[in-house]
Amino acid sequence: MEWILGILIIILAAVAIFVIYLSERITVFETLLGINPKVTGEKLAEHVNFGPNPFGELSGKDLWQAMCGEELENPDISIDPAELDKKRPRYEFVLSKHLESLLEEGRFDARNNERSDAKAVLRIQMLRGSVESYIPFAEASRLYEIGQELESNPEKSEKLKSETSEIVDEIFAKVGMDVPSTLIDSMLSMTYSISEDESTIDDDLDNEMDDDSTLELPAPDSETESENTDKISS
Repeated sequence: MEWILGILIIILAAVAIFVIYLSERITVFETLLGINPKVTGEKLAEHVNFGPNPFGELSGKDLWQAMCGEELENPDISIDPAELDKKRPRYEFVLSKHLESLLEEGRFDARNNERSDAKAVLRIQMLRGSVESYIPFAEASRLYEIGQELESNPEKSEKLKSETSEIVDEIFAKVGMDVPSTLIDSMLSMTYSISEDESTIDDDLDNEMDDDSTLELPAPDSETESENTDKISS
């Protein structure tokens, strides 16, 4: 009986070692994919669809509130201030892209005589993964409207540029960050109407067509022409 008990102990030990090994491999696999082992359900589906979140559990309004130093509405999320500070350069990119997108969407809709709701929450794609960015609706809505006005009233561009700068300054001040030096110019660098580009392209195409229409077919070779004539007559 003792030898049977010894075999059972060896088998149980082998199973325990295998389970520990398998658990470690799963942890390594999750780490490589950027999956937090605590992420399950809806968050796991989001991870699969959009890639890992560089800001961990923080996303959308929670991320905004954390960067503003406000108390989070979600009590289940814990914040490490040191880790949060390390991620501020990434957040600068996220916030900048969100602001640029709001203005550009306003311009785009204006070119097409359309109007839509300003996206206070917008998913920003990053080099590795993505995150939802949040901007208070009042500021997001105004930036969208500025984009509309830049297209419909280009003569007000200087006034609108000044207002854009004020809004951006206020937003970055709330998160305790400096405005990137090139952000405002980047946001307003395409204030001309797309119709001007389209008309220029159309003019170029028309010119090319006119040039093509003036081309004449080469005169047929005399010997070939006489041969064809003889075949027809025969």
